[in-house]
This record gives sequence, C-alpha cells and structure tokens, in this order.
Amino acid sequence: MSATEHPRVHSLKGVVSENDRYYFGYQYGLGAEHLVPYLKSKGVSFEGKTICEIGCGEGGVLAAMADAGTAKALGIDIRQEALDRAEIIFRALGINSEFRIHDVTNQETPPEWCEQFDFVTLRDVMEHLHETDRSLRHVMDFLRPGGYLYVVFPPYYSPFGGHQHLLQNVWGKLPYIQGLPDALFRPLTKTARYGIDVDEVIRLREIRLTIGKFRRAAKQAGLELVDEQLYLLRPVFKLKFGLPAVKLNVLRHVPVLRELGVLEAGYLLRKP
Repeated sequence: MSATEHPRVHSLKGVVSENDRYYFGYQYGLGAEHLVPYLKSKGVSFEGKTICEIGCGEGGVLAAMADAGTAKALGIDIRQEALDRAEIIFRALGINSEFRIHDVTNQETPPEWCEQFDFVTLRDVMEHLHETDRSLRHVMDFLRPGGYLYVVFPPYYSPFGGHQHLLQNVWGKLPYIQGLPDALFRPLTKTARYGIDVDEVIRLREIRLTIGKFRRAAKQAGLELVDEQLYLLRPVFKLKFGLPAVKLNVLRHVPVLRELGVLEAGYLLRKP
C-alpha cells in the first residue's frame, strides 16, 4: 500500500495539499504497519492511554497510535507551521488531540505535563537535541512511573547520519563525509543551497549522537531497557522506497561496526 492509499489518509484528499498528505501518509503507514504492532508485541498498551510524540511534525505516527485506542494524544514540535497542519488533519480525522510548541532541551516541562503520559516517543528527533543527557531527563518528566519511552534515531557515523543530504550539493550525496576532520568537512558545506541547512548539519556534528552515547545517557537517566532494535535498512524505507526492513542486531556488541553500519537504532525504555 502506498503512502496515500490507506483509507484514513485517503480521506484527507482535498483537506490538505497533496504534498502534506504524502508526508502525513508515510508517517501514518509507518505507525500503523510497523510501530504499533511492534510496540504491542513488547507489552505496550494504547487502549485508553495518554500518549505524546515529541517532534511530531504533521502527526502521522501520532495519529496511527491514537487510532489504536488512546484516550488523548499530545503532539509537540518547534515548528508552528507543522503543528498548524497537524491540527487541521486531526480535526478532519476526529482524533482527540492537542498540539503545542515546546523545546525539550531549553524549556522546563510545564507542570500540567509532568508524569501525565503512559507513552512518549521521539522519532528522528533525539539526534537534533543538544545536551543529550539533559534532554532525556526532560523527556522523562512527561512519563508516569511505569510509562514507556520509544526513541529512534540514525547514529551519527552511519552512512548519512550527519544529515549531509540537507546540504543539497554534490558532497551531500556522499556517505560518511561527516567522518572527515573539521578542516576538510566544513569547506564542503560552503556550496550548500540554504544557510539554515548548513547550520543544522553543523549542529548535528556538534551533538554527534551515537549508539554508545545514547545508551550511556539512558542508563544515567535511570531508564530500564526493554528492547533494542538495530537496522541496516530502516522500516520507513518500505513506505518511501518499497524496500524491506533489514535488521542488523548481530552488530549489537561490535562498537565500531554498529556505529558505521546501523542506519537506525531503536530503543524501547521504561521509567521505573
């Protein structure tokens, strides 16, 4: 099924632009076809629960989880335009939700959100957050004791983990260039199409979120590891390119190879 063929996504035809419907569609497909079944298999219940997605974008993944029977959904992002689109979509789908601007790194958690959620997820967001340890502690504020956190990110030293594709120049098409020393790497960004994308590529270089770094941060935060899944081909590639997901868990205990070869690291964690 393509990104826009699911009945819930198809119903949005004419509600939002075709471009927005596509982005929402592949997010929804990822949530409905992969994430919800996987999480349920690991003991996560959505029926009657309160859930939150940090960095929700148009809200496709959040909508798929909400359709699994949740009582309420909260979507957080730092981009008002994305939240505006999400509000239109969720209203059209009849999903009980709230959307708010919030920066989990630099802002304290509002009291009304503290320990209010049974499940929180960050998909392709953690690698963008400065001060991984502090950001993760702020994320934990949202969770009730016994609540689940699901984090997915591309490790920095994986082929395109530096998000060099954002440069939209010839260098951005090359894998592993983020491994170059600064003296060689920074000049490659000078011909990027947009300055704001250069800033983001440099910011990710400063953060350099690796599997090892995230594991240490989760342990220091006191989170319990429920499951870890490492992928050579990401599940979202099926929705985008028609490629099957391919796991690479065999490299779990091989530090250098896992950082270089794993395109997606996924962690299901539990707050004691």
